[in-house]
Amino acid sequence: MANTLESIINLPKLNSESTLRELPLTDFQVSPMTSLELVEYHFNEQPDLPGVIVASDEKFFGMISRRYFHEQMSSPYGRELFIKRPIQYFLKATPTKYLDNCLVLLAEGKINLAVQIALNRSEENVYEPLVIKIVNKKNPVFSTYFLLNFQTLILAQSYLLKEVNDELYHHKKSAKNYLIQLKYKQQKLQQKTAALRAQKQEILIRHKLLEIQQNDIISQSEQIHDLNHRLKEIAGFISQEGKKAFYATFEEVQKINKNMDEIVNIGYLFTNELKLINSTSHQIETVSKQAKHLAIQAAIVAGHSNSELGGFSHITNEIGKLVNETSQAGRQMNLVANNLMMKISELNNLAETGKQIVKSLVENNQRSEATLDELEKLVQQPNLEQSEVNSSAVTEFSKVNDISQENLDRDRNIVNNYKEKCEEKNTDISELQMQILNNKKDKENLIQQIRSTLKKKKF
Repeated sequence: MANTLESIINLPKLNSESTLRELPLTDFQVSPMTSLELVEYHFNEQPDLPGVIVASDEKFFGMISRRYFHEQMSSPYGRELFIKRPIQYFLKATPTKYLDNCLVLLAEGKINLAVQIALNRSEENVYEPLVIKIVNKKNPVFSTYFLLNFQTLILAQSYLLKEVNDELYHHKKSAKNYLIQLKYKQQKLQQKTAALRAQKQEILIRHKLLEIQQNDIISQSEQIHDLNHRLKEIAGFISQEGKKAFYATFEEVQKINKNMDEIVNIGYLFTNELKLINSTSHQIETVSKQAKHLAIQAAIVAGHSNSELGGFSHITNEIGKLVNETSQAGRQMNLVANNLMMKISELNNLAETGKQIVKSLVENNQRSEATLDELEKLVQQPNLEQSEVNSSAVTEFSKVNDISQENLDRDRNIVNNYKEKCEEKNTDISELQMQILNNKKDKENLIQQIRSTLKKKKF
């Protein structure tokens, strides 16, 4: 029994798929002619020997267990009857029922199935050993038979059950650990589920916000579309009105340029007139000197004849006064002429500056017109809503327009100032001409008086 248990323990690990071949089998097979005395000897020498198989190379005759052998040999006259005879006589004397209940199983059978078959035997034969048949693969006619102790089969079954129980225990332990891990993972899963729910709620909120933003974007897009449409209309209007304004500005600039040329020509005429005035002033000064000289001579003559020329002295005094006034008028005319020449020079300089400004204004108008042409091209594009507005062109247009307006205002101010100065100069020239005419009349009267006085003196 102990050897059987040790042999089972020392075998490779058994499992539910293990076969009878893997169990410790007993090889004790004899021929039909073997004497019972020899069989008894082996039973006595091998206490663990479960029985004996009687077979030849091609035929299996039966199996006699140790228990049944000792029962028959212990019966009255049993020993004396069979001990000296071959074992085949013992088989013949054995009841057929016993031989038929001998359980023969193939070596490839499963242990669990063998246990079930063995336990289904009758109570008298349930503990009998089993015969294990190993078929020769090369020659299936020949087979080899071995004995398997029922206790060995039960021990193997118990070992399998123990292994199953151990495995089941390990499985239960593992299942318990898995259950603990599962609970832990379930808790984690619940936490993650709660986090996911919170994230889902947050996502829903963000989705609503995105929908609101999308609606706002759509509304803004529509507003941008309307603004683009309005911008297109405004740009077209600016282009048309700008061209009209530029044409009008260009005409004004041409008029200003023409006025500047006229102002320059008037300046040249004023210069010539001033030169004539200056020449007249020199003539007046010469006449004044001659009148002064005549006054001195008249005074001398009056001094030689006090009684006769008493009235002539009064005339000489008047001539002296007139000479002084004429000299003073000549100096004033020279001073006025010089001032007029300086101011006319300033006017000429202003006119030249005005020409430069007009030239710059024309260039700015040309740039503005080019900018308007570019803006008009943008306006005429079919997909204005999807194109980018040329902000630099619009900015340039605004700058040029402002500069043009400033230059135009400045030119108008220059022209107005120039006109006012010309009017002032015209007034001064008119007054100077009146003074010259008055001086001429006075001189003519004085000369006539002198001539009449001289004629009276001769007579």
